[in-house]
Amino acid sequence: MALTPKQEAFAQAVASGKSQADAYRSAYSTNNMKPETVQNNAYILMQNSDVSARVEELRAEVAQLHLWTREDSIRALKGVLSAPDKASDITSAVKELNAMHGFNAPIKQEINGSVEHTISKVERVIVKPK
Repeated sequence: MALTPKQEAFAQAVASGKSQADAYRSAYSTNNMKPETVQNNAYILMQNSDVSARVEELRAEVAQLHLWTREDSIRALKGVLSAPDKASDITSAVKELNAMHGFNAPIKQEINGSVEHTISKVERVIVKPK
């Protein structure tokens, strides 16, 4: 069975490395949904056998390309040991490739601070015609 355009967009997003919830947000209108609802709907959508089969098909296509793997990253990092003068360049390149391919764990960032907000009262004057 063919997927709807939204299901295909969801499958492509999941196969590219997005979480199911993020993939759902990118494929569907979720402005008025609670995060729990988005996660639930994404889970249910992944349970659809056509959608999950498409995700696996897309992942297999990416794996066949074999552009860069974790093993490649390890080999490159081991190679740095024999070329210490270029170590920072190589390490930076490997980190970038790892980030591009989603090999790194998600990073949680906390933002602390305060926000100032000023509310000014505006009086409305209604003038009635005589």
